[in-house]
Amino acid sequence: MTDLNGVPVASLEGEIDIANAAQLRAQLTAAVPNTASRFIIDLTPTSYLDSRGVHLILEVAERAARGQQLVRLVVPSDSHVYRILQFSRVQDAVPIDATVEDAVRAITKAHP
Repeated sequence: MTDLNGVPVASLEGEIDIANAAQLRAQLTAAVPNTASRFIIDLTPTSYLDSRGVHLILEVAERAARGQQLVRLVVPSDSHVYRILQFSRVQDAVPIDATVEDAVRAITKAHP
């Protein structure tokens, strides 16, 4: 977890699948306190995402909404992960940006 202009950014590297989704959910929950009003999940270094990974993203977005937290995803539009998220309509639940900088700008504008 890093902090960029006061916004927590969690980068998820490698594969996100049934083998590690529960562990990643626990790590994200521990890393982003309930007191954080906003945070970003950076999937740029994610090389693979299966349906369990999509479900994880949706679970995190739902948890954030219940806690009145804003969350945005970062996924380059030319990546395989982006195509999976688009096909799964994840953008209906959580906004997707191409870069961390774009996400920070958008989330800061929405919640100064």
